[in-house]
Amino acid sequence: MPEVIVIIILSVTIIVCTIISRKRRKIVQDTSVMFKKLLELNSKYNFNWNIQQQYTFQISLPSKSKFDRYELIHLLDKNILNNSKLMQTSKEIENNRNLYKEYSTKINSLKSEITEEQTKTLHISYAKYIKIEQKLFSKLKINPILDNTIVCTATYSSPKGRNHYFKTANYKMDQVLRRYTILQLQIANQNSEKMRKKRARSQMTDKLRYSILKRDGFKCKICGRTAEDGIKLHVDHIVPVAKGGETVSNNLRTLCETCNRGKSDEIE
Repeated sequence: MPEVIVIIILSVTIIVCTIISRKRRKIVQDTSVMFKKLLELNSKYNFNWNIQQQYTFQISLPSKSKFDRYELIHLLDKNILNNSKLMQTSKEIENNRNLYKEYSTKINSLKSEITEEQTKTLHISYAKYIKIEQKLFSKLKINPILDNTIVCTATYSSPKGRNHYFKTANYKMDQVLRRYTILQLQIANQNSEKMRKKRARSQMTDKLRYSILKRDGFKCKICGRTAEDGIKLHVDHIVPVAKGGETVSNNLRTLCETCNRGKSDEIE
């Protein structure tokens, strides 16, 4: 019987405490200027909540040796260059971050405006009021999506399925964007180099070719042979176009087909 009485007393105490706690929370909600300013501030910010917070890319490799050599950054590279959805996500996150920076500045400027005299009229201690107010404030403060994760995984399973291997790497959005910028620069440089090579080769006109052959006496500058020896003469880039050479007179010379083929793309 005493145990039952104790349980009843504890239950009643819990209920009473709950009622008092809810009543105090309601009083704070209704009287806190800081709380009302927070609600007003929250209504002015439209964060994007429909952001995919994780992308997963996976590759299955055909052999253990390829699995061991494979670097997961290559899987990331493969999936970010033309992934419009991922780039859209990065823009949405960036927008959230910019908004949140502004929002945080305004949030940090909000301070409790209640006084000890006011809390006495509300029959709540000043310390208790501040505690409840801060708890409500923290609960209602907006915490938007500010990042996402890209998970890259490589796997390999032995032919009979006895052994399974996997490795994984996680990349945050900032890492992905830095990598994306590097890849874009590499592509731009490659395209620029292709254009340079194309331009250099297009400058080799018939007129320029003849002038170089004439300048060199219509003979190979390495072996000295001429067309009379039954060989074909070429105009060679001393510094190859593939290695930065330009199509200008001081970078051109006459070579026979054999010497030119032997030289290939080497720089003498």
